[in-house]
Amino acid sequence: MHIFRANETWLRVIVYVEDALAYKSLCHKTDPLSLRIHRFVGSVRYRIIYGLVVAIFLLLAFVELPSSLSVNSDFTVGNNNTNTRYELPFGVTHSIEFICILSFIADFLARCRISDKPPWKSKWLFAYGVVNLVYVIFFWLFIGLRSSQLLVYRVLRPFYMVQNSSIMKKVLNAVRRSLPEVIGVLVVLTLNVVIFGLSGHILFSDTIKEYFETMEDSLWNFLVLTTTANNPDVMIPAYKVNRLYFIFFIAYIWLGTYGLMNLLLAVIYNQFRHNFKVSVKELIKRRSLALRAAFEVLTNPRVGRNRTTSHEKSLASNRNWEVTTDSDDCLIVDDMNDTDEEPTHPTNKCLEVSAVLDILDDLRMNRKYKNFLYDKLNDHKRMQTDHLDKQDFVKLFFDVETDYAADALLKRDAYLRRDTWEVPYIKKIVLHPFFEVVGTVFAFVNTVSLLVVLAQNPDEDGVRSGADFVFFMNIIVTIYFIIEQVLRFMGVGPKVYIRTYSYCYDLILTVVVSILMTTFYTRDLDDDGQDLAATNILRSINLCICFRVIRVVMQVKRLRVVVKTYVTLIKHMSSYLGILMALMYVYAIIGMELFSADVTSEIHNKSAVRDNQTLASQCGTYWNLDYYTLNFDDFFASIVTLLTLMVVNNWHIIVNAFSYSRGDCWSTYYFISWWIICVLLILNVIIALILDAFIDRWDKKDDVTEDRGNFHVNQFVDPHERARAFSENELVTALHRNNIIKSPFLNINSTTPDVPSASYVNSQQIFCAKSPNSLRR
Repeated sequence: MHIFRANETWLRVIVYVEDALAYKSLCHKTDPLSLRIHRFVGSVRYRIIYGLVVAIFLLLAFVELPSSLSVNSDFTVGNNNTNTRYELPFGVTHSIEFICILSFIADFLARCRISDKPPWKSKWLFAYGVVNLVYVIFFWLFIGLRSSQLLVYRVLRPFYMVQNSSIMKKVLNAVRRSLPEVIGVLVVLTLNVVIFGLSGHILFSDTIKEYFETMEDSLWNFLVLTTTANNPDVMIPAYKVNRLYFIFFIAYIWLGTYGLMNLLLAVIYNQFRHNFKVSVKELIKRRSLALRAAFEVLTNPRVGRNRTTSHEKSLASNRNWEVTTDSDDCLIVDDMNDTDEEPTHPTNKCLEVSAVLDILDDLRMNRKYKNFLYDKLNDHKRMQTDHLDKQDFVKLFFDVETDYAADALLKRDAYLRRDTWEVPYIKKIVLHPFFEVVGTVFAFVNTVSLLVVLAQNPDEDGVRSGADFVFFMNIIVTIYFIIEQVLRFMGVGPKVYIRTYSYCYDLILTVVVSILMTTFYTRDLDDDGQDLAATNILRSINLCICFRVIRVVMQVKRLRVVVKTYVTLIKHMSSYLGILMALMYVYAIIGMELFSADVTSEIHNKSAVRDNQTLASQCGTYWNLDYYTLNFDDFFASIVTLLTLMVVNNWHIIVNAFSYSRGDCWSTYYFISWWIICVLLILNVIIALILDAFIDRWDKKDDVTEDRGNFHVNQFVDPHERARAFSENELVTALHRNNIIKSPFLNINSTTPDVPSASYVNSQQIFCAKSPNSLRR
């Protein structure tokens, strides 16, 4: 007697395929409740809701005490400052925070329910639980004590954003694995600073006390010189003493700034790319394993459906099976010839196309990909056979995004070629390269004439008679662009026209300029020609003229590659920028705890005295340059200050101000750590991504299919590596390890390409249908 729980099996297959499409791991439980929770947690709605909760949770820092709801961030005491900070009632933000915490705890419990490992054996899940516990403890302590010193627990908030993104976690893991090589370069960079700092102190401590009086000052100024923020200020006093001293400073800049800093970038690029590529390959292995697992579960001869048709009963009768249905909606198939021996199985194992079509009905996937797979399966059914083996099944879903992009491109070309509105002889003119060159020349001439006139008449904005030539050029160029758009529309047809971005861009600019110029010339100016509205209209026309030059980007192939690379990076850099945002969030909270109101308090205002001079009168200081808005008094101001420090221009001035306000040098280490982690590590990782993306795009040129699917998979793993991510023996071993298959059915020790497997199965033999409880949407 064999009992087949069709509900469980069918749901398991659906979950495995959805895991494959989302590059998820199979490390989860397979009981019905866990599978349904797993589908719910992985659904688009759940991810959107979770993302909104995390966003609200992070944005609370802007309205919590101290609130960022003010006109500006300058709260300097004693300067007649009337800036007002608006604050929400005490319970509002904490109520929202409490609801968010409950949501995270519920999410954690759901993930624990579906995980096949105990929480303490999963690093991220264990960390998730610990962070939740610590956050709840500190939250209730703060509610009870209302001590502002406990607000530091908010540094845990970015964890909720990072743990929900698999790419962010892989980026962090890749950075962690790259640290040994990076630390090696940082050690050499530190030795370079120490050696030159010690030498500078020995050489100039008596003559140039401003920068080298103490060892700490000497080391700090050479560290800043690595970023060139204090160059040439630190060199000029020594250069005045002896011109040969410039060799000392130039040698340091060449060794440190141009040598070791670029070497650090090269190491990060090489190591991070290698380590991240290894992580991305795991995504491909997950997809291969999940698809193969779905196939193995679906083609298991002991899979049935709970709803038995007359045809299946007839089939069971012919095979001496007794078919009944139990009260738990299970198909019970009694093999009358059943023995205790395991059946022997030939090597072929196949699925009917109709069974795969049933799977597609219940899958939660992008509609355009689903329709593409429907068409592909129907074509396969008509032109080849009615069955799919394991290779065909895996291949069907494995590169569905790239396959869809290639198919969509072919269909688009075929669709556009059927355009009956094009005029042949005009099409030859429009598609000739000289036609685009003429338009680009007109745009350049128009822009250059505008620049010349505005340079000669900087105060007239082109309204007076000095800009008559520009008026005349605008009319001619606008008329030409109108004619150009009409010829394009007639030459390529409406279908191609509206689907070409450069054509639409030129059309919008032409229409806007035509409307503005018509409005301008139909408007009466006053006697002085100073009509404000007319002036603004002309300025808008001039801006549109400048934007016309952008069309040259789409005409030059090399520039087009650069622009496409930049656009692609904007779409897919969210994970990297998320890491940077998380780091900035943590440092902003810590900075608020350390430096809040330090440089804006009354004793450190412009009248404070240092070295017999007021702070405001000392040239180049924080107070003299009026940097009061760069502070850590609230979260918004902290973010702006950290962004300013990230640029490293004049960052030493800001650091010196906070060190002076604290009265010690220990606060300097906060800013140095920000420079090392953010500028030297995270920003170099982002630069490495840009370099790799540009090199990859440059090699592939205009291959549009590479923009589809998972960007990181396409970026770091070439198609040949994706195809051979798993060998057959590795797949079988992984399936056995995940309890998808058992050794009597598959020989995991086999060295042959085709591992012995279960018997050839069609849809009638496996009864692979769905539950009436309906997974069908």
